[in-house]
Amino acid sequence: MEVPRTHFVLLAGGKASGAPAGRPRARGKLRIIEGGRPAELESALAEAIEAARQMRLEIERRIASALDAFEDRG
Repeated sequence: MEVPRTHFVLLAGGKASGAPAGRPRARGKLRIIEGGRPAELESALAEAIEAARQMRLEIERRIASALDAFEDRG
């Protein structure tokens, strides 16, 4: 029985040379996305976009909290 070979795609990433290096992600937080199936890739992109939106909301919440604390001191 022949098993079909899975095709994986390595996407370019990283940060701009001047960007600060953050903590590396834990191995459990990384996902391998199988290439070649547009529906799976589209789903993975939608998931990444939603995660980015959630991070943006968290950053905005932290900034607002810090600004409130700063204004309370002044």
